Amino acid sequence: MRVFFYSFILWVSFCFFSCKKELADHLKFKSANNHYDLVVEGGVNSLTNQQFIALSKPATNLLDSVSPINDAEVFIEGTPLKLYNKNGIYAGVILNNKRYNEAYHLKVIYRNKTYEAFDTLKQVLPITTAELNLFVQQQNDEINISIPKHSFIKGESAKIFYHFSGGVNWSPSIFNKVQLYSYIHPNPPPYGLSPILEQRTNYIFQVSDSFEVSKFSESDAYSQYLYQIFQETDWRSIFSGNPGAIKGNISGNALGFFYCTDVLTKKIAIKDILQ
Repeated sequence: MRVFFYSFILWVSFCFFSCKKELADHLKFKSANNHYDLVVEGGVNSLTNQQFIALSKPATNLLDSVSPINDAEVFIEGTPLKLYNKNGIYAGVILNNKRYNEAYHLKVIYRNKTYEAFDTLKQVLPITTAELNLFVQQQNDEINISIPKHSFIKGESAKIFYHFSGGVNWSPSIFNKVQLYSYIHPNPPPYGLSPILEQRTNYIFQVSDSFEVSKFSESDAYSQYLYQIFQETDWRSIFSGNPGAIKGNISGNALGFFYCTDVLTKKIAIKDILQ
């Protein structure tokens, strides 16, 4: 009787996992409703003369992967960018990269189609400790500094990049790795976002330490684009609509945003924050 019982259990288990595998093998993910030709990332920055643009072919469903586009023609202000690597990244030198309050022009030719974008370079404002919105706690010789991902402050929108000792430097050529930014939004928090849900990262320092902060200006159009992106990602709530592709400033059937940014870097001493 016991042998029959164990045999029955094994048979049921075999049937269960066989059916489960068969269902998994026939599982199909729903394809995207809209199919886009390409995605554009990158733009013009005032810190380096060499500028970078990344082009990729978006995935149509969860089983596909994003593929780089290595056979396009890319121009910024009429200057051709050459393929920098096989990850779909193009690079070129733009010497006149500080034309404040003027628009820069991107042109991409891919498979006999032309895609264009314009963005305005706004001059970055000086960095202040108040706009960094840091929370500071001191315990003996250790200083705990809490850095927000989002701050909602009246004034100019901006991105903040923190460079700590031993950390990775900011680079306009990095597209396949996450570069951690803190964002300053002139818009109010969406949906009455509670401070309790605020996203922060804590770091431990000594009183004698210091770090560098880089501030990146944003055009009004780019600021609004990022705000819409975060409404689909960081700030989703019960009041959010169905997730969808956020259209940037690229013409035609393309996604992404070509942006211009002015960059300012400042060294901040921990002892100055404590004062």
